[in-house]
Amino acid sequence: MKKILTFMFAAALLASCQQEENETTTIDTNGRITIAPIITRATEVDFEDTDQIGVTITQSNDFVYASNKLMTYSNGVFAGDLLWYPEGNDKSQIIAYYPYDAAGTPTSFTVKADQTDQTTGYGASDLIAASKSDVLPSTNAVVMNFKHILTKLVINVENDTQSDISSVVLKGSVPTATLDLPALSVTADESATATDITAQVVKANETYRAIVIPQTVAFTLEVATADGKTLSQKLTSTTLAQGGQYSVNVRVLPDDIIVTLSGKIESWTDEGEIGADNEVPFEEHLDENYFVYDGVKYKTVTLVNGTTWMAEPLAYLPKGYTPSTDPTADSHIWYPYEIVDGATVATTEESAIKELGYLYDLQAALGGKEITESNLNSFEGVQGICPKGWHIPTRLEYFNLVGKSTNDAEGKVPADGDKALFYDAAYDGAKIASLNEAGFNYQFSGVRMATSLTGAGSYQKTAIASEDNIQAAWHGKPAMNYYMASTAYKPIYNSSSGLLTNIQFFGLMSTINTSKYPEGRLSLSYVSIKSGMQLRCVRD
Repeated sequence: MKKILTFMFAAALLASCQQEENETTTIDTNGRITIAPIITRATEVDFEDTDQIGVTITQSNDFVYASNKLMTYSNGVFAGDLLWYPEGNDKSQIIAYYPYDAAGTPTSFTVKADQTDQTTGYGASDLIAASKSDVLPSTNAVVMNFKHILTKLVINVENDTQSDISSVVLKGSVPTATLDLPALSVTADESATATDITAQVVKANETYRAIVIPQTVAFTLEVATADGKTLSQKLTSTTLAQGGQYSVNVRVLPDDIIVTLSGKIESWTDEGEIGADNEVPFEEHLDENYFVYDGVKYKTVTLVNGTTWMAEPLAYLPKGYTPSTDPTADSHIWYPYEIVDGATVATTEESAIKELGYLYDLQAALGGKEITESNLNSFEGVQGICPKGWHIPTRLEYFNLVGKSTNDAEGKVPADGDKALFYDAAYDGAKIASLNEAGFNYQFSGVRMATSLTGAGSYQKTAIASEDNIQAAWHGKPAMNYYMASTAYKPIYNSSSGLLTNIQFFGLMSTINTSKYPEGRLSLSYVSIKSGMQLRCVRD
């Protein structure tokens, strides 16, 4: 079967679709039965010469006049050696289907697991059928409306890796259906074993397609890349409509795939889009000052200004990410660390992660979204990897706590910093001790510092001094800490070449020294999007 779309065919299809099904096209058949097909609900499919269908004709007295007779397409019609019965006034029902099965009219149909080949895979999986009643013998060709009776999935890929896509696989669907061809209906065979469907390449690294059995299914989409990686994402459960086309739009990252909903469907029957099943188990118990997110319990605190915050660092691992103990690795998430004898040592102990959280860069915290010069201001207040109903704090939300910030890209700071909840004039910012007294539970997770988009990162290793006027519990912990904010500062360019070297966002920064800030000063400053830092979510 030829899969093309031309202006000529589109015009012909439009004209043919406007015919009533009981219209006929005059053909000199010499008594042969001929069928003139029209295919609706498709813009890329036309029959091609030598395509074969099976035809069954049942007369009104339930006598089967012809069963699974072969007809071949040529010059715009299907024809074979089948002749009309002599009873010219006896009406009949004609059923036709494609692709032809020499074993007999099928009562079940199985799509191919490997659909990469146009003829033996994808094409052989495209079950098309037509049914027409009250047909009288005629020298004219019978016009029949052929319909796709399975379901088509189009996978649109945005490949953000350096490797080609080697395969796209849809896992978890039943491949077999029972058929009622007179009614043009199919029913998924629930006794069949679910299988993997490898999609056909329409355009390498961009578009793939597969035909599946209509059913209620939660696919797992699996993308393999030429560098040997296999990435997967479970999709939302969807009841697939017979004859419908669905779009799955996927962005492939080096360590993950992200499914998004976008675009208009223009072929088969528009049935919408299938997105990722990204719902993470979440329960709020704010009356008891905690929530449970992905099975982990986190304390919360509601401050006197009415805002509700996590009172512990986030320790959630998004699907597709693996934390690293190596701060030079561009892994997007890193383990927290301790400072031992002047050296930084990553800690992978569960208790330490629960206390200090993971260190996230902006991309990981945003759920894998790339930050660019053009979109950097579009992420303020987004949910990211926070629980539903919570978000990554903005610069202003932190400013309303600490009252001190460096300028924004326009040289401005928010007003009324001295009215911030924990502002201390002597510190010109907030005291860490004051936040802790209110139940914020500040933790010294440190920071994986990065000073450019391409430079190697490192754990910041200045330790808090062991001085009498600094709380003993803080001694030896990282002195410089950043808490993530979702407000952008600006892109940074090389003064000589004009090339982009960094993108900076605001972050809540700590400063601790024995002379000026023994109780720890908090203020807002700039930090690279490549830096790894603690994340505290705030409730919407």
